[in-house]
Amino acid sequence: MDIEVANRASAVRTRSLIHRIIQELGAHEFFMLLFAAFFVVVALAAHSVVREWPQVLYRMLGVSIAIAIVNWWSSAKEGRRESAFKTFYIIPLVPIYFKTAEFISHSLHGRDYDSLLIAADRMLFGVNPTQWLAQHFPTWPALTEYLMICYSLFYFLPIAVAIELYVRAKKSERMQAESSDREQLRKILFIIVYGFLLSYASYFLLPSIGPRFTVHDFFNLSRELPGLWVTDGIRSLLNRGENIQPWMGMQDILRCVTRDAFPSGHADITLLSILLAFEFKTRVRWPIAIIGSSLIFATVYLRYHYVIDVIGGVVLAIVTLYTWEWVRDRMIDLKARLMVR
Repeated sequence: MDIEVANRASAVRTRSLIHRIIQELGAHEFFMLLFAAFFVVVALAAHSVVREWPQVLYRMLGVSIAIAIVNWWSSAKEGRRESAFKTFYIIPLVPIYFKTAEFISHSLHGRDYDSLLIAADRMLFGVNPTQWLAQHFPTWPALTEYLMICYSLFYFLPIAVAIELYVRAKKSERMQAESSDREQLRKILFIIVYGFLLSYASYFLLPSIGPRFTVHDFFNLSRELPGLWVTDGIRSLLNRGENIQPWMGMQDILRCVTRDAFPSGHADITLLSILLAFEFKTRVRWPIAIIGSSLIFATVYLRYHYVIDVIGGVVLAIVTLYTWEWVRDRMIDLKARLMVR
């Protein structure tokens, strides 16, 4: 009898803990959990071709546990829900989805679709745009350096907007003034997380590696697009982020490089960052517009993307802006239903 009572008490405490965690979840965190489940379901359903399905499972389980722990921590003391840590801890978690998508995208198809994307560019422009740029556009080292720096700031643009909104919200709360800054912060967190994860799932459609491998000589990039001081270092760092090691030959590279060309997440998220920065009238809106516009051009100039990739990224940004509110409301509704159980 005592054991039965103890088990019931333990079950009640477990349900209480789960409810506390669910109550703390923001809509963007709830979406991240569902997306982790989506990645796992796809990997398990296609386990015969997605041989790395255990890595997908472990990574998504790790992300989900991290989200649960942070929200348990947030529920333990009043005020933590609006803390900087609770707001920005997801920053290192989002790239894990990117590195997990690479286990799935190419394996689902067993092939790349660069030839289709090259054909689309030629149909639209009559030429390969990256080759045309190489022949007709100046490749000054200073310009390459500037564009490489802009390209490397991709993840930091939406973070800059979110940080300003967070600071504004905290200032308004200290002054006990009526403000929409906190709601604006929630909005940008959801839109950016939604945009990132949607772009990662889109890689499943047409896995591709980009023109630096298919249209140009990858090993001649440093000679054809030289920079000044930091270009080679940034280029090497970005290569490592896509599993490319300096000692690899082309055969090794093509076997392991990330298939993330279409649609361009750089164009997608950067456009969202620019639009949101202006919508919320942030102080950083003009620097973000200048850097962001340069970044989008850099995706083609630096030969990371086909122009059709950029167009795909713009379309994805539009889809994100038109659907985010409906998706967020579904997250809130699902959370409410879980809370009443």
